[in-house]
Amino acid sequence: MMKVFMRAIATRRDHRRLDWFFGRYRGRTLIIHQGLTVDWLEELLKLGGGGRHFRFDARTPLDAKNAVSWVVHRYIVPLELPLPVLCDVGCDTITVRHLLTRGRLGHPADIAWILDDMRDKSRVHATLTREAHRLATRPGLPTADNAYEVDFGD
Repeated sequence: MMKVFMRAIATRRDHRRLDWFFGRYRGRTLIIHQGLTVDWLEELLKLGGGGRHFRFDARTPLDAKNAVSWVVHRYIVPLELPLPVLCDVGCDTITVRHLLTRGRLGHPADIAWILDDMRDKSRVHATLTREAHRLATRPGLPTADNAYEVDFGD
């Protein structure tokens, strides 16, 4: 009986965390990393809109009271993708793609092209979809496939 009660409390707590997370980050992007160089961050901030990406250092210990920390440590880090990863947060989904090309971190200006590739062509390494109080993971591209097309228009 006690296990059922504790599970119900945990389910309710996780449901609230996801409500908060999607309410706050819907329509935004997150960059989950394990440290970024100052030069890379400066380049990111020089770009138009580059400051709108929320950045979270995955080396920060799990803070179970913080919904972002909980999502990162419970769902994104276990994907075991090379960091940093770009997360595009929708209404009830998070699409994830790493930012390494040929083993190296790309230029921050590439993020716009990668986001277009994620959104227009659904080229992502994983999709996390909300199912009430948890996120279900659906794998996508192989980790080694991280090419993207640059559309220069007609």
